[in-house]
Parts: sequence; C-alpha cells; structure tokens
Amino acid sequence: MEDQAGGQDSFSADWCGLEWTPWVPFGTTGGTPERIPDTPGLYRIRPAGQDLMMFIGWTDGSLRQCFSGIRRNVTLAAMPPDDPWPVAPALWAWKDAKGYTYEFSAVPYGDRPVERKAAECYLTYLCRQEQRESPLCNFGRFHRKYRRSPDQKGGVAGGKLMAGEPLNPAGGPSASPLAVTGKPGEPGWMGLAWSATRSLRTHTTAVVPPDQGYYLIFDAATHAVLAIGMAEDCARTLFDLSRNPWNEKDLLYSFVCEPKPLPAHNLRERENDLLGNYIEQYGTVPEYQFRDGA
Repeated sequence: MEDQAGGQDSFSADWCGLEWTPWVPFGTTGGTPERIPDTPGLYRIRPAGQDLMMFIGWTDGSLRQCFSGIRRNVTLAAMPPDDPWPVAPALWAWKDAKGYTYEFSAVPYGDRPVERKAAECYLTYLCRQEQRESPLCNFGRFHRKYRRSPDQKGGVAGGKLMAGEPLNPAGGPSASPLAVTGKPGEPGWMGLAWSATRSLRTHTTAVVPPDQGYYLIFDAATHAVLAIGMAEDCARTLFDLSRNPWNEKDLLYSFVCEPKPLPAHNLRERENDLLGNYIEQYGTVPEYQFRDGA
C-alpha cells in the first residue's frame, strides 16, 4: 500500500495506490453486481454521490457477499441486529434519519487477516487526517438519536430514541486527529506526554493511575515496540499484562492518561491514530499487535 499521494483523496479510484472498484449503489437490482470482487479485501461506504465517509472495513470472506449482506440488512423495515454485519445498524440509523442511500467500493487485498486489519487501521488513519474526523460508523460511532440493536439473540431491535431519552454517547463528536510528530517510543510521539519507560512487573504498575489512556509495550532487549493499546483503566490493563508476559519476554511499558473521561469511540479513534502512524512509519504493525492479550 502506497503513501497518500498528492491530489489523492479517500474517495478516489486509486486511493493509496490501490485499484478500487467504481462506487456501486446499494439500490442496484438484478442480484449482486459482478464489479465487486468475490475475494477477501477492503471496502468503503458513502452516501450516494457525497464525499462523506460512512465506513471503512475489511472482510476475510467474499467482498461480494459482504456487499450483499450489508445492503440487505440496511434495507430492512426495522433496524437490523448487530450481527453478522455490525455496521448495518449504524447505516440503517443514518438512512432513517437523513434519507441516505449508499454506495460501496472495494478492492481485493492481503493474503492474511492481519494484513487486511492493518490496512483498515491505516486507511481510517489517513481518512481522519484528511477529513479531520472519523467515518461516521467506524469505532462504534452511531447516530446520537438512535440506540443500537443487540445481536440476534438480544431480543428487541434498536431504533429511534423516544423524546426525553438520553442521547446515545456514541453519537458525540469525533476526536480531533492526533498531531503527527515524532517516532513511536519518543516522549512526545503524536503530541502526547508519554511516561518514561519502566520494566513491566506487577509491582511497577502501582504508579499507573486507574484512568483512561494508551500504552506502549516494548521488548526490553531491543526496545522495539511490540504493541500499542488503549485502556479504560490503564493501571488494571498494565497489571494484567504484567502477570502474563508474552513468550516469557522481558518487557517495558510507557503510558499516557487522558486528563478527563472520553466516550469509548474517542479512545478508539486516538488509539487508531497511534497505530496508523506506526504503520505509516514502518509499513507494518507491531509484532504482538493483534495477538490475544496484546
């Protein structure tokens, strides 16, 4: 995947040097359009004819089936369940509120799931840099006047909130993109005041506040960044990691806490900014990024 070239944007046919399909309307009749590949890959969704990104995603299955499934769920009379297409309830809510019709564009990508997952992180990072906000349905974002449906076992479908009900916190504003500066592991990377590195031991995590924030895990021998993470409680998360070191590695950690509580989608956005910048600089994700427990 190439760096963002001058003149490109997140809606272009060659965004990031990839060969995206034309934008295919959800209203297409006569079955699933053959223009959408029947392979794993990446996809993006926007309101028809608008430069407004709704969602950037990836699938290990068929992009064609992904398009068909999301389209079918979004056109239901009631809000669809949260599975098997978690983006569908969010798209349904915006369609219901704004009358949006949608378009889908895709590209085959990657030989392994980790490659597609990393590419999604990088694309959403670039989109945030360009648009100054996240796609409206990534990171758990939702229309503020709607509640999300549970999964298929969860019972009552979501829908529009009644007058007087609290607004959905996932409908709050997007966090501004972090400042692109420095390198991973440096004290001021991405404009954040990272702590000094410390050995990751159960007793050393006692200095970490029980606040929301972000952390870096390093290999003590090489100082390479092994994982980038977000936590609702940095103290608890780092303590838990200290009890289960990966492959018995000697690890270091650094952290930074948010000065005040943020909605979950804002934390995920800022975590993705960190990971996206790492990918931008090194062309890959940290070694342990998508492993269980990382």
